[in-house]
Amino acid sequence: MLPRMAEAALPKAARRAAESRWLLSLDELARDDKQRERKNVGGKAARLGWLKKHGFLVPRTWVVPQKAFVAAIRQLSPACEPRSLLRAASGRAVYARAADARQEILKAPLPDGLEEELAALWRANEADAPWGFAVRSSATCEDGALVSMAGLAETVLGVRGADALANAVRAVWASIASGRALGYLASHGVRDVGMGVVIQPMVRATAAGVMFTRKSRAAADGRIVNAGVGLGSPVVDGVTTPDMLRVGADGAILEQTIARKTRATVIGASGVEETAVERPDEPALSAAHVAALAAIADKLEKLEDVPWDVEFACEGERVWVVQARHVTGLGFPEGGDANTVWSSVNVGEALPGVATPFTWSVAGAYSDTGFRKAFGTLGCTVPKSAVLVGNVHGRFYLNLSEFMRIAAQVPWLDPRTLVDLGGGSGGDELATQVSEVSRRGFYARLPMTTTRLLKEQLRLDDHVARYEDEAERALRDHNTLDLAILPDEGLGRKFRDVQALLERTGDVMLTCASSALGSHILLKGVLARVAKTHGADAERLAHDLTSGIRDLESARPAIGVMRIVHLARRDTGARLVLEQEGASMDALPEGPTKRALASFLELYGDRAVREAEISTPRWKEDPRPVFAMIRVALRGDARDVEPQLARAKSAADAEMQRLFRRLNFAEQTAVRHLVARAQKAARLRERMRTWVTRVLGMIRDVALDADRRLLRLVPDLAHDWAALRAGSVAGQRASAPEAARRAAAPEPTSLASIHTVFFLTVDEVVQALRAARTDLAPLVRARRAELARDQARPDPPRTFIGAPPPVQLPPSGGAVLRGTAASSGVVEGNARVLLSASRMSELLPGEILVVHTTDVGWTPLFCIAAGVVTELGGPLSHAAVVARELAVPSVVNVDGVTRALKTGDRIRLDGDAGVIERL
Repeated sequence: MLPRMAEAALPKAARRAAESRWLLSLDELARDDKQRERKNVGGKAARLGWLKKHGFLVPRTWVVPQKAFVAAIRQLSPACEPRSLLRAASGRAVYARAADARQEILKAPLPDGLEEELAALWRANEADAPWGFAVRSSATCEDGALVSMAGLAETVLGVRGADALANAVRAVWASIASGRALGYLASHGVRDVGMGVVIQPMVRATAAGVMFTRKSRAAADGRIVNAGVGLGSPVVDGVTTPDMLRVGADGAILEQTIARKTRATVIGASGVEETAVERPDEPALSAAHVAALAAIADKLEKLEDVPWDVEFACEGERVWVVQARHVTGLGFPEGGDANTVWSSVNVGEALPGVATPFTWSVAGAYSDTGFRKAFGTLGCTVPKSAVLVGNVHGRFYLNLSEFMRIAAQVPWLDPRTLVDLGGGSGGDELATQVSEVSRRGFYARLPMTTTRLLKEQLRLDDHVARYEDEAERALRDHNTLDLAILPDEGLGRKFRDVQALLERTGDVMLTCASSALGSHILLKGVLARVAKTHGADAERLAHDLTSGIRDLESARPAIGVMRIVHLARRDTGARLVLEQEGASMDALPEGPTKRALASFLELYGDRAVREAEISTPRWKEDPRPVFAMIRVALRGDARDVEPQLARAKSAADAEMQRLFRRLNFAEQTAVRHLVARAQKAARLRERMRTWVTRVLGMIRDVALDADRRLLRLVPDLAHDWAALRAGSVAGQRASAPEAARRAAAPEPTSLASIHTVFFLTVDEVVQALRAARTDLAPLVRARRAELARDQARPDPPRTFIGAPPPVQLPPSGGAVLRGTAASSGVVEGNARVLLSASRMSELLPGEILVVHTTDVGWTPLFCIAAGVVTELGGPLSHAAVVARELAVPSVVNVDGVTRALKTGDRIRLDGDAGVIERL
């Protein structure tokens, strides 16, 4: 807007032209009333004007006001209106509707005159903006007291040319039409939204990042600074490991962790690109930069006494403020608020990392239904609106607050005990939250509940046997059926049949899991009473007594791999093949080793690392992980598995004898009975976990057949899939040899390994098969981009309250890290930190394996490693149970251990005390 005096002096025609122009400058924003301009330009742009007004160093800025967005949307179908999309945000079709709207907005004509103004802006500033423009969102609901679009809206960097600038504006507008953004806004009560656009010349940054001032939760003592080399987008988006500093009010560095920064994102001749960093181990920020950031934080807090989130860019010694917003209680996962405790410690072990939409649709419904049935069986009332499982950056998290509010209806279920057994934290906070829960309804239902539970436990063996008869028949029928002969509708019905089997499997598995948990808690309580042990000692004693089960289903793949290894040591021809990278079944000579490996894949071919993720190839499809584990074991004298199993059994027997010397006959009988019951329940639980994996494998088989049909039905899907497999992603094509390698054997976690069908939900696949839908390509593209963004982010904390903090510092425990004792024994060795299953082959015999979490797919490495350390997991987790059976010292639930330790660190693992010491 022109100043009023200048505007009045203009001729009438010129005044009309001035009133009709679109672009606003930063100076105009700094002069105008903030509240009025916030509605027109959005919160981010209004804040930039405020920063300029108060003397902060802000890049030159122009803003396309939200009225231009409104004018463009009016030319499109009503389905593109944000108000209409937000009304549909809670429905199943939101992703499909959003994808359609996005495509329309990307092709929308700009309002009259805007394209000419953008072209004039480029011509006038081309010489002064050699690195192009940055184009960002500024939603009218953004950066207010309740809502932030951080991480949800589009940012386009290095924009050069008039046409590119117009397309970047469209891209920012279109980012409002994403399923996740709409769901987030709707959950915060937003019913309509406009989209302003911020345009700034690119700062040629040598370093950049984010600062959180001292009053934010993440920075309770000092300002937290995350910084990287080059542009700040990888740091802001959380797709790189930055330097992490804690800075005092005087600019002194109180604590810092300097990351190894081998690559930097920069603006090159062809746009945004990556380049090698010459000195990757040096800090990104100089002392002058740090001092300048401290001064910026101090000035901001004096102007407005609130915590701030500041994005900055360093050019020479200057520190530019790219944007700043208040840090508020934002980004709560759906179903939570500022006091909700979220945790991945239990579900994160079963399904670590980012889940595909297909897996979310299966596992999310499976988990929610299973938990509700389990609570109902216990006599608890579960509110229909209760959200038990949440999505945090694509990861599964349990809503522990809701979970414990329901469980607290049972008088003897202490939240602290349940959290400790799961390997989580926040038990004290949860105990406070559930202290007022009414148990009246539980007591009223107690006689009926007790009778039902007793019947279930008495009939548990028969219940499992009947289920296994049914499941074996279903599996045989599935394996003999050629899915290709089914009509499309028949394949849809097959989906529903296997889903019903999964639900039945879940019912039986949860009954077994409840029995195992109850048996363990009862045994621990009796031991605390008769053996005069308490807390960790009673926990350790219960685990030691129940080790040596021998017939544990989840340990069988590890035992099977080691038997193949011992055969290969005596089979020279097979060993020569297996020691080579790229070994395959076809290359193995006939003989006992090949027969044993074929038998192993027949028995355990439906297992995999991250086997709960349905898009993960099973060992029968891709046996490379099995060959990698065999290759690692052949490098040294791996321990014979039979003596390990015998040692675990004899250690449990010896512990029992030591205990019995202190007990009378009645106490001995009670302990012996409870130990046997706990072992039996654990055995049944692991058997049912195996069946869950088998049924998920059946669902995968049906999904892959549906994928083949969808690619034939929708040419755009087939084109996108072929481009991914050939190494073309977002228009950037790999070299021919690299493209051939990727297409032949893509990494298990790469987008090129995830079939198209897994970017749809089960309901969408069934509907597409029935109705022959051909409009799925935009939806799949949007979800593929969303998955890539989530995969690039570091995992949020395993447990947090309210919203995940924007930054995590490594553990500050110094040389000693503490976790949960999982398997007895003390061992010293070099750490081998493996962040991906694709790096399994790097493990050397005798090293201590350090991983984020493990499932059955990792357990064969337990026979090779000297010890095992995990970030997630509790005393009843896969890692703990299998480690005890194999007599491998283990500590689980060590917060941040994969960040605190590096491969090659010499450490001592104490599996009795739950302590890791860096030597």
